[in-house]
Amino acid sequence: MDDKGFIFTADATLALVVVIVFTASLVVYALLPVYQGQDHQHLQALADSALATMEEDGTLRDAAVYYANNNSTAAQSILINSLNSILPSDVSYKMTMNGYTPEAINTRGRDYAVSTDVATGVRVISGPREGWLGRSFYNIKEVGLSRQDTNVTTTLWNFHNWLTNFSPWNTYGLNNRPYWGYQGGYYGGTYRDIAFSVPNSTTGTVNWARFIINSANKNRGDAYSAGVSINNHNYQVQQSQFQYLYSYSNYRFYNYQRLITPSDLTPGTQNNLHVSYGNANSYSDMAWFSMIANYTVSMVVPQGVVTKNYYFNDAAGLAYPDTSWWYPNRVSGITYNLLTGATSSFTENSGRMYSWNNYNSNHPTNVLDGRPFVLTGVPSGDYSTDDASAVAIEKDIDNTDAGSIKDAYVTINPYGAVDGARVEVYRPYPINQWVTVFSSDLNTQGGTDKGYGNLPGTINLKDYMDKGRVNKVRITIWDVAPGNDYDLVGLTNCYAVVSSSKLPVQWDEYATVSDQSSTNQIQKSITYNIGSNNTKEAYLFFSGGLDTKNVMVAYDSGELLYNGAAPYLLNLGELDAAGPHKMTNGTVSNHTYIPANYTIRVTVTSGEGWESGDNYAEIFSGTRVAVIYPALEHAVWSTSYASTAQQAIDQAYQILVDNLHDQGFDTLDPNLVYNESMYTGDLPNSIPVRLDLWTH
Repeated sequence: MDDKGFIFTADATLALVVVIVFTASLVVYALLPVYQGQDHQHLQALADSALATMEEDGTLRDAAVYYANNNSTAAQSILINSLNSILPSDVSYKMTMNGYTPEAINTRGRDYAVSTDVATGVRVISGPREGWLGRSFYNIKEVGLSRQDTNVTTTLWNFHNWLTNFSPWNTYGLNNRPYWGYQGGYYGGTYRDIAFSVPNSTTGTVNWARFIINSANKNRGDAYSAGVSINNHNYQVQQSQFQYLYSYSNYRFYNYQRLITPSDLTPGTQNNLHVSYGNANSYSDMAWFSMIANYTVSMVVPQGVVTKNYYFNDAAGLAYPDTSWWYPNRVSGITYNLLTGATSSFTENSGRMYSWNNYNSNHPTNVLDGRPFVLTGVPSGDYSTDDASAVAIEKDIDNTDAGSIKDAYVTINPYGAVDGARVEVYRPYPINQWVTVFSSDLNTQGGTDKGYGNLPGTINLKDYMDKGRVNKVRITIWDVAPGNDYDLVGLTNCYAVVSSSKLPVQWDEYATVSDQSSTNQIQKSITYNIGSNNTKEAYLFFSGGLDTKNVMVAYDSGELLYNGAAPYLLNLGELDAAGPHKMTNGTVSNHTYIPANYTIRVTVTSGEGWESGDNYAEIFSGTRVAVIYPALEHAVWSTSYASTAQQAIDQAYQILVDNLHDQGFDTLDPNLVYNESMYTGDLPNSIPVRLDLWTH
């Protein structure tokens, strides 16, 4: 009898399990809509992924507790905040939980009732264990500001051409005109300085700097010697110090690179350089000269803004076709290390030569290994095309945990004989394609030789970053070789920056469009809005060509704000308070803003053709005005489960402190902290949850 009773009890238990599973399946089936076809499968997957994330991190259980304790406001808040963080901004949603009302809903511009394509995800979650849910939240009245120092690297000056393409060297050669700049006398003569800008830094000093200089001999001969003068500080280069790179046809290429003493450069003002040549002959030439520097800049940002930096690997070298009957796609070349000067030769029989259209359509990944490759059919002016030596780098930008994206950009530091550049962003679902953000041959006015020398510093990426997704950023640079003179090209210290916040920080941006002039001057206007006198800061970030000599910023009505060396950023409020008083009231150190629309004109002046290799001025989308406001009143909360009410509260408070510390809040005002606990033992074991998604 005892054994028989045990068997009957096990059968009943198994039967009950089957009934529970079957009932849960019926609930899920009843909540699911009719399948609508393959077009919205990605949306369906997104709904399932969002529900899985919210179940895993406890959001669904927490919301159920609030609903059950008649706190629907808290339930909606925690659900909506989580969904806004997880889902892309172009996806609308409605979440229903166990029949509780009101639902968590955000149409983001499109009504659920009129949507014809809705994807649905369903979960049946278990109720929380018996115990207590503690909640701790911080009522932020206004977000304070903190000063953020950042080390940045920029290319200060870049010459990319053959010097003998310009007068007087095209007639007399380097041996008879032994300076880069030159003036006076038929023989010998003297130098004239080339002015260049070092952007303003917070510390007033440069952290580090270096230059590279090329020596080319067109008759397979030796390098010249060179004296590089930077602000009258001399760096002598002997013939033997030039490093042999490679030979091609009758050309022999050499390179020399070294560090510059940081104190030899003066940030925020005009600096000067010139080069004197020794041991030069009629076959000597210079194909590139580059200067790169790292310095510190500072700006004030709201607390709660999280800034992430993504650093690209360096890539440099040259590649040229080395074809034969047996290997029609063979490419040879060298890689180059800017830090050490080390080179390495390579030859590949296939896979390193791409047509311009093929490369930009298919985005091959094998060229991202740091070695150069050959592009064919590159736009090179007058609707003609040429082959080019190129390098490419790529970086994943992880925005899956980002809040609202306030600012995003990529800074490019090319060096060597670079003629053109391209910046692309891969945007995942629902776009699922590469988008061209900048290309030298596209972002240019007429008459600029297909964007020759149109080389960006900083490109704005804000409108191309997808919250909650992983983007890719690819940078490609090249040297056009119409005479089969495949030259050194390189990228160093390139980085992307994304600033975001999960707090309601208002940070408005107004960017210009990238453009190249047909002369040595270009001017762009930016109209921006000061929305209230509670505005905290108004900045102008600047990005111009690598040959920029002077930048002038003025209101469209003529009042001058700035006129000088190319800056990294300008505090428009301080500049206005020191001068025009059009946008502000008060002093430089203590001023308020006058709400209105304002228009400024940014004028960029570049150098002459022989100084940089082209005489076109450029401005890029990294030139933007940022207007920053304080956050609105807002509550940030955290939750935790425990066996007692006080333990649950204590744990929730510690989580809150840790989370706010990560967002820049070092101390909390105890008067703004609120704690509560709720009993969780009276919820049902199975709680159905339905999430509907639709796009605009």
